[in-house]
Amino acid sequence: MLAGVAAYFAFQYGAAIWRLANQSTGMENKFSKLARDEYLGFLAWQNVRMLVAYAIVAVLGAVILQPFVSWWTGRSRFVRGWAVALRAVALTAVAQTYCTMRLLDTRPYFLNEASFGHWYFRIIDWIPAGVKPGAFFVLFTVVPLAVVVIALGWQIKRRGRKAWAAAAVMLLAIVLAKWAVPAMSRPTQASRKGKHPNILILASDSLRGDKLGCAGYRPKRTDGAAAAGVSPNIDALAAKSVRFERCYSPIGSTMESGVSFMSSQYPQTHGIRQMYPNRDAVEKAMRSVTPMASLLRERGYQTSAIGDWCAGYCEVVPLGFEDISVSTFDNFKIYMSQAVVLAHFIVPLYFDNAFGYTVFPELESFAQFVTPEVVTSRVEDRLDKAAKSDRPFFWHVFYSCNHLPYRSPEPYCSLFTDPAYQGKNKTGVDFDIDSFIGGTDLESKWKALPPPEVEQIRGLYDGRTRHFDDCVGRVLAALKRNGLEDDTIVIITADHGDDLYEPGVTLGHGLTFNGGVRANMVPMIVHVPGVEPRVIPESVRMIDVMPTLADLTGVEKPANWEGRSFAGWMKGTETPEYRPFYGETGFPFIQFRVPGIERPKLPPMDEMTFIDKTFRYQFVLKPQYLEPLINAKQRCLRTRDWKIVCTPTADGKRHFGLFHLASDPDGEHDLAATRPEVLAPMRAAMERWIDQQAESSIREIFPQGEP
Repeated sequence: MLAGVAAYFAFQYGAAIWRLANQSTGMENKFSKLARDEYLGFLAWQNVRMLVAYAIVAVLGAVILQPFVSWWTGRSRFVRGWAVALRAVALTAVAQTYCTMRLLDTRPYFLNEASFGHWYFRIIDWIPAGVKPGAFFVLFTVVPLAVVVIALGWQIKRRGRKAWAAAAVMLLAIVLAKWAVPAMSRPTQASRKGKHPNILILASDSLRGDKLGCAGYRPKRTDGAAAAGVSPNIDALAAKSVRFERCYSPIGSTMESGVSFMSSQYPQTHGIRQMYPNRDAVEKAMRSVTPMASLLRERGYQTSAIGDWCAGYCEVVPLGFEDISVSTFDNFKIYMSQAVVLAHFIVPLYFDNAFGYTVFPELESFAQFVTPEVVTSRVEDRLDKAAKSDRPFFWHVFYSCNHLPYRSPEPYCSLFTDPAYQGKNKTGVDFDIDSFIGGTDLESKWKALPPPEVEQIRGLYDGRTRHFDDCVGRVLAALKRNGLEDDTIVIITADHGDDLYEPGVTLGHGLTFNGGVRANMVPMIVHVPGVEPRVIPESVRMIDVMPTLADLTGVEKPANWEGRSFAGWMKGTETPEYRPFYGETGFPFIQFRVPGIERPKLPPMDEMTFIDKTFRYQFVLKPQYLEPLINAKQRCLRTRDWKIVCTPTADGKRHFGLFHLASDPDGEHDLAATRPEVLAPMRAAMERWIDQQAESSIREIFPQGEP
C-alpha cells in the first residue's frame, strides 16, 4: 500500500525536478544564469528539503487511502502486492486530482491560466451557478471530512490502541500548529497610556486617484456585477470622509515613495532614490529620517506593516514598525526558493496552512502564497485581537492589487473586460520579464498594441481595483464588527498611480513625466470619526500625510519633516490652497522618448545591478551607476494649472518642457517657447529644488498670481 503511494509521489518528485530544470534553461536573463552557475548547490538543497513534504503526504495518504484500497482489494481476484500497489497509485492520482480541483474554491491563485483548460476543471462548470456555494461546501468540505473520519475509524478498528494514540498525536499536532505556535510567537501588548485614535492605512500599489467611483470614474462595462462600479466599498467610505481630489507621490516607485510617505521627506532628502539601494544607503537614510511609526511607538501604539509582495520593501528599509508581516520580494534566495516550491506543486496543494508554515516557515514570505485574501485575513485576525486590547494601533496595510501585470483570479479578471476577448492579455498583461530587465525596447512594443488590447488592459486594471475594494470592504466590516470604527482613523491611498495608455504614455510608473502626471496621482480619502465629510480640490502631497496624522494624534512634528499638515483644512479652521508637486522618476527600466531630445544612455537592469550576498541577497545597484542614474532622472513641478518637466540630455544639459494642464490635461503641447513669462519662474523654482533641495510655494513662484 505505502509502496504504491510512494511510487506515485516519487514520479511527481521527478516530474517537478524536470519542470524546474526545463524552466531554468528556458529563461534568458542574467539572473537565471546566475542561479544555475553560482547557486546550483542551494537549489539542489532546496529540492532535497522538498522530500520532507513528499514523505509527509505519502504517509498521510497511505493512512487515509488504505481502507479504500483494502475494500477494493477484497472485491478483486488480484490480491498480490503489485495489484495492491497499482490500486494505491490509482486512488492517489484520483485524490490528487480532487485536491487540485479543490484549489478552485480554496486557493485559485495557485492555478495559472493554462490549468483552467484541463477537462476536470470544466466539470465544475456543469454545476448551476445558483447552487455552486452549497455544492462546493459539500464537495470540498463535507466530503474530505467524511473521508478522513472513515479512514481514522477504519484504522482505529483495525489497530486498536496504537491507532488511538496516533490519532491523538495527529490532533495535537494540528492544534499546536493552528493555535499554540502562533500564540507563543505573538508579542505581548503593553497597556494603553492614554486615549488615542487607532490609525489604519489601507493602500494598493499603483492605484490611481482618478480611477475610483467617488472620483467620478465609470468603467466601460457596467452590466451584471460590474454595475456596482470599481469601488463600491471605498465610495461608501468616501461619502462620510474627507476626500482630496489631487494627491501626489514624489516618486512613482514603491520603496522610495514608502520612505517619503512615512518620513515626510522627499527622496532627494532621505537618499533612497531608486529601488535597489545598498546597505550603506539604507543605513544612512535611516539615520536621517524620523518615521511616524517610531514616534507613535513611543506613545504606546502597536505599529505594524502588513502586506503582500509589494510591501516587501518594509523588510529592506526599516521604518520603525515593531511588527512586520509582509512577503519578501527583492531577495534572490527567496526568488529561487519560491521557484523550487512552485515546481513541487504538492507544497501549495497541501502545505498552504498553519501546519505547513510550521514545517516550512519560509512559505509565509513567498509572494505566491501571500495573496490579497491572505493579507485581509491577517488584518481581520489582528482586529479581533485589537478589540480586546487597550493599546491603540498604527497599521500600514499594503496590497499588490493594482500592480502590473494586473493578473487576478475570477471574477475580477473578467468583471470589466470584453467577454469575447481571447488574446494574450486574457487574465493579465502579457509581460515578458526577460525583456523588462534585459533591455528590450518595451516602449515600442507597448505603443504598438491595438485598441482592443488597450481596452482589455484597462478592464484588467479595473478588476484589480474591485479586488482591492472587496478587501477594503472586509476590513471595514471587521472594524465595525469589533466596535472599533468610531475610534479609528482610516486612510485609503496608494504609493503612486499608473499610466494606462492616455495620450503620450503607455504603461508603467516612475518612468516618465510625459502625459498628465497620472502615474504620480494617488487616492487620499481620510476618515476621521466626528469630522464632517467634504471634497477638497486643492492639491496635497504624500509627504503631508504624516504631519496631518501628527496633528490629529497630538504628536510633535520633527524638524526634519518636509511636509505640511492639512488637518486644519479637514476641520475647517484653515483655508485650503494649492501646494506645488515636485517629483522625480525612479529606476530607469525604460527611458521613454522625449521628442527632439537625446537622453543619456543607461544599461538595462540586469547589467546595473548585482546580488549582494552580504545584504540579505538583495538586488543592489552597482556603485558606478548611482551618479549616472540620478543625473538621468526626469524632474517635474506642477502648480495648479501648469507643469514643467526637466529632462537631462546626453550632452549634460537640461531640457525644459512647459504644459498648461488646465487646457491640455494630457500634456501634448509644449509651450516653453511661447510662454517665457511662465517658463522662467517655474524653471527657476525647478532648478532651485534640484540643486539646492529648496521647495518654493506657488505664491513664491508666481507672486502676482498664477497665470
